[in-house]
Order: sequence, then C-alpha cells, then structure tokens
Amino acid sequence: MSTQQNNVNLEALDAKMNELIEAFEAHPQLQPPTPHPTAFFLFDFIKNTHNALKRVDASKYASGDRQAREAVQEVVGRNQFASVLLTDSSGKLAMMTGSDPSNPIDFGPTIKAKAAAVTEV
Repeated sequence: MSTQQNNVNLEALDAKMNELIEAFEAHPQLQPPTPHPTAFFLFDFIKNTHNALKRVDASKYASGDRQAREAVQEVVGRNQFASVLLTDSSGKLAMMTGSDPSNPIDFGPTIKAKAAAVTEV
C-alpha cells in the first residue's frame, strides 16, 4: 500500500470531484438533447467514479480496512485515467466513444484544471 493512498483526504477528494462534475454539467457540448458522445462518456465515467467514492465508509478507510483502502485506490486510479483522457488530442478517445477522430472535443481549461485538481488531492 502506497504512502500516497494513506494520505487521501476523502472529504477533499469528494469536494474536488463535485467541482469537476459541476464543470462537466456546465459544458455546452454536454447539454441535451444531443450531448457529445465523448463528453457524455467521460462525464458518466467520472460520475461512476464519484459514486464509488461515496460508497466508501470513511471510518473503515481511516482504520486501515483493506477493502476500503482498495476502493479508494481504485477511485484515485480512475481519476488519473480520466485526467489523461481529458487531454487526449490523438483522436483515439473520439474513436473509442463513437465521435469523429479528426475533430476531438475540447473540454476547455476549466474542466482540465478541475480534473488536475482531483488528481492532486
């Protein structure tokens, strides 16, 4: 178990993930009736990751419970992966999500900064 995992502040991580979700919800290409497939995919991935964090029992995590620690490590890893995906300019993410790889979505500086902040908690 890494030292970094031992130092995860669950409340701070929850708050930062909420900020990222709010930034996604405000993104113009995520708006109905036809949200951009890539934006929708990443938004869903981040929301599912946040839901996994909310299922962690903070007292078990603090006491060193193996399952709680593993769950938090999974959340941390998924957040790092989301941050990498948000900066993809190769078109591979667009292909993976059924979008046009020659015209990848620009998530903008706000979402990218919020995603980076999540990985720094």
